[in-house]
Amino acid sequence: MKTKMPEMLSFISEEAVSRKMTSEEIAAHFGYDKHHFSRKFKEINGFSVVEFLSSLKVEKAIIGLDEEKKVLDLQEHSGFENDNKDKSVAHFQEKNHSFCTVTIDVPDEFEKCIIFIGVFHTLIPNHMPIAGLATKNLIGNQLKNIPSGDYYLLAFAISQSNNILSYFNLSNSLRGKEDKRLSFPKCSGHHYTIKLREPIPEDPPILANVGKLLISCLKNTI
Repeated sequence: MKTKMPEMLSFISEEAVSRKMTSEEIAAHFGYDKHHFSRKFKEINGFSVVEFLSSLKVEKAIIGLDEEKKVLDLQEHSGFENDNKDKSVAHFQEKNHSFCTVTIDVPDEFEKCIIFIGVFHTLIPNHMPIAGLATKNLIGNQLKNIPSGDYYLLAFAISQSNNILSYFNLSNSLRGKEDKRLSFPKCSGHHYTIKLREPIPEDPPILANVGKLLISCLKNTI
């Protein structure tokens, strides 16, 4: 199944959601039993087919929102701190001593934009990060106050725009991740390099709501 996974993910993204297929119907489409398909899918990807389907549906709903609703949604979340010294905006859920430092490796044609780095419970960034940072820096990015637990380190780049509504559709954002799941406080103080790349059809959606963070960051950069 692993060799077929890119095809499966593309099918789910491009066909299954629009056809409102269930996980059982998707499994049958590829000739698998539902339970075997679900188990192997999560084993290979790190997230379940149900989670993937749900996230794709949310992404579709976000893209279809009218502008007035988008503006309201941008103002819903709080919990961010603005660090004017390096024009970065940090988010964390609780005070903690654990941290890690992240370097971002970008493509040669990389254009000026805002980079979001965060640790998440799953490989689908569909929730607020446990600890996160919005920055324009490629090196020396430090995620602080990471509570004890196992997390995935993810990053994506958002093209800078004067139209803040564009920050809601992140499907074309450069993205990258640390391949191994990180355990804190064991990984505290470690340095990681994340290489950003263009999105591919089988990528899960980026659904983390970064509205408040981006508004604060744009005040310093535009």
